[in-house]
Order: sequence, then structure tokens, then C-alpha cells
Amino acid sequence: MFQWIQSRKWLPDASIGLFFLSLLALTDYLLQGTNGLIVALLLGSSFFFFREYSALAVVLVLAGSTSEILLGVRPTVSGFAISLLVLIASALGRRGWSLAILGASIGTGLFVAWNAAFAQSVSSQFYGITLYNTDGHLWAFVFAGASLIGINGFFWLLGGFLIEFFNQRNTSRERDIVQHHNLRSALEMAEQSKRFLIASDINQTIVQQVSGMLTLTDGARYAARIDPEVAPRTLDRLVGLLRDTHTELRRLYDMLNRSVMVSAAPPNLSDLELLAITMRQAGYPTKISHQGQREALTPTVELAIYRIVFDALENVKQHNPVETQIDVQFVWSGHGLQILVKDNGLETKHRTHGAPDLTGVEEQEQDLEALTQQVVGAGITGSRERAELFGGTVEAHTVPGVGFTVNALFPGIQQYSSETIR
Repeated sequence: MFQWIQSRKWLPDASIGLFFLSLLALTDYLLQGTNGLIVALLLGSSFFFFREYSALAVVLVLAGSTSEILLGVRPTVSGFAISLLVLIASALGRRGWSLAILGASIGTGLFVAWNAAFAQSVSSQFYGITLYNTDGHLWAFVFAGASLIGINGFFWLLGGFLIEFFNQRNTSRERDIVQHHNLRSALEMAEQSKRFLIASDINQTIVQQVSGMLTLTDGARYAARIDPEVAPRTLDRLVGLLRDTHTELRRLYDMLNRSVMVSAAPPNLSDLELLAITMRQAGYPTKISHQGQREALTPTVELAIYRIVFDALENVKQHNPVETQIDVQFVWSGHGLQILVKDNGLETKHRTHGAPDLTGVEEQEQDLEALTQQVVGAGITGSRERAELFGGTVEAHTVPGVGFTVNALFPGIQQYSSETIR
């Protein structure tokens, strides 16, 4: 769930906000009428903006608590539910703004508790407790204030713990992927080292056989001058040695050729997870997802796809600031494969350095240029050529105000399917 919320912008915020707004508005309306509904709408709306526009969430919390006092409404369900806003802001929002929401929640809560405790008659009820004197009002406020601070502080710490636990889980998963890759590389190196040892033994045998052939040839050359009948017997022995040497050479060639094949194994789609981890470690949050039934492809196709994604990620790293989010989507279907590499580089630049001051005409020109101008460059040209080898296409375009998108399509990818998945 955390990953789903973090990977999207307005959809989870809108879902959370709509749920709490509907629930709180209905409950407070049934309990305290129209005035309770107004307070619930203000406080419940803060759930829409806890992540992207946290300052507005703080303003809504302050406005809701103020209206609660001005309208003479007793502490509402939506007021207590602000503790849940503190929880999700601590878990999913920016750290500084989550503290601001915590402060606003505690501050306004204490103000409401003070009003509820002291703006009543001496013999009034405070949450079912009859207050007979001013000391009772004071102790009621102290109790309510301590509970308020404790509950909100606990929810803030709980949100931080949950997101830290989630991040640690992801880190552990990434560590397992890296460890698996390292173990596989170590195993391949160990196997290659054994092959080199076997090749060294075969090579020593071949050297001895060649030395024996040279010795036999030199001896036969001198012996043939004295007794010509020695030559046929010598040739028979040389043919036998040549056959044995040829067999050993073939064995040595196969061994060395197998070592080269292992050491030069091309990257495949499974290695993209390791590439994503490398990008995240460099400061670019990268997510890889697969939709549909994933198929195993031949090594050459997987290498081409890997290179297309690799070049797209390198392009993001080269032209965009740190914290640019990257989303790599593989969409598998009966009609082929679509690969989308999307980033929010422009949005990140505007958030970090401020958006440029443009007139309406300039913005329209930029939008039109992004929609009509064809992206060129060595990287995108190479990706197009790789895709064309397997009947695919690659297109790249700018999304105005957001970032860059690379779209690779492979309509006939099924003809390159492999029977086994590595």
C-alpha cells in the first residue's frame, strides 16, 4: 500500500481524502447538525492535501478548529480524526510539514479543549463528567490536553516507524537482489577458475605430446638414413600422436569457448532490478513494474530491451536533477509488448529551482513544440535501431510541465519467446 501511494500523486490522496471527508461529514452531521457538518468539511478536506500541499492542510486544520469554537460546536469526531492525518502525514508526507501538521493539531486541539473545559458553567458536563468547581475545569483541561498530546505524538511516531519499516523492508529486498547477483557472479568466476585449471592440465598434456612428436621426428630422420624401413613405422606412431593431440586440442577449445560464453553472458530483463537499485542509490527513485503475463524471450531480444531501458535511464540521470522519479512499465499482452520509461524531471526542476516566468503564448508554444517536435540524439537513435531489428519502434516525447517519456513498442514479440525462463 505504501508503495502504491508513493508511486502516484493525486489518486491515493483523493481516495484517502474522499473516504475521510465522507465518513466525518456524515458522522458529525448526524451528531451535531449543520454546524458539525461545516467543521467536518473543513477538517476532512485537509486529508486531500497532506502530501502535495501540506501548507493548505495546516490552514484547513486551523480553520476547522476555529470554526468549531465560533459555531459553538462541542469537540467533533472530525477533530479526533485529525490524529489520523498526523499519522499519514508522518508516514507519507515531507518531514518538516508533518511536524507542522502535528503542531497545528496539538495547538488547535488544546485551544478547543480549553474552550470546552472553561467556557461552560460550573456544574456542566465534560464528556460525561460533572464539573462542580473551577478546579474540576482545570483538571479536565489538563487531562484532555495530556491525552491530546500523547495521542498525537504517538500517531506521529507510529507513522515514522511504519515508513521506516517499509523502507527497511525495501532495502532488505534490494540487498537480497544485489547479494543474489554477487553470488551468481562469484559462482561463475569459481566455475571459470576451475575451467582454466582444467585447461592448464590439458595444455600440459598437449605440450608433452608435441615434444614427443618432435623427438620422434628428429630420431626417425637420422634412423631413416641408415634403415629406410624405419620411416613407415615412425609415420604410424606420428599419426597416433597427432590424433591424440588433436583430441586434446578440441577438448581445450571447447573448454575455453565455454568459459568465454559464461563470462560474456549478456544482461537480461532480470538484471533490470539491479539497474533500478543502482539508480535509487544514485538518488533517482526508480520503480519497475510488469502488467500482464510476462514471457521469457531469447537472449538477443532481452539484451536489446535492456539496452533501451538502460539508455533511457542514463538520459534521465544526465539531464535531470536528483530526486527525479522514474517509472518503468512493461505492459505484456497478446498483441505484443509496450515499454514506458517516464520521469518527472521538469516538475522536479520547477520544484527545486522555481518555475520559469512564461506568458500564456510562450506556454502554448512550448506545449505545441513538445507535441510536434521529434526527439533526436545518439541515444534515442540507437534505441530505435535496436528495436527495428525485432520489428519494434521507439518514440520519445516531452510531457509539458512533467518530464520525458520513452515509448517502445514490440508488436510481434511472441515470435521471440523462449521455452525456458532463466
